[in-house]
Amino acid sequence: MPRRDGTGPEGRSSMNGGGLGLGTGYRRGPGKNFIKDPNVVKTQKERLQEQKELLESKLKLIYKQLENL
Repeated sequence: MPRRDGTGPEGRSSMNGGGLGLGTGYRRGPGKNFIKDPNVVKTQKERLQEQKELLESKLKLIYKQLENL
């Protein structure tokens, strides 16, 4: 940082925990999948069924809009 010597602001060490400790930072740590994603538990058939239902509802809206024109 200031003098490119590896220290952070005010000449302190490069702690990233706000001065409250070493602070791990988790650069490549747990990541976004640290908590199990509920979609992972679903089977491919269930995901496809949900996608089908969503597309059918969108198609119904399109038909209604076409009728109103």
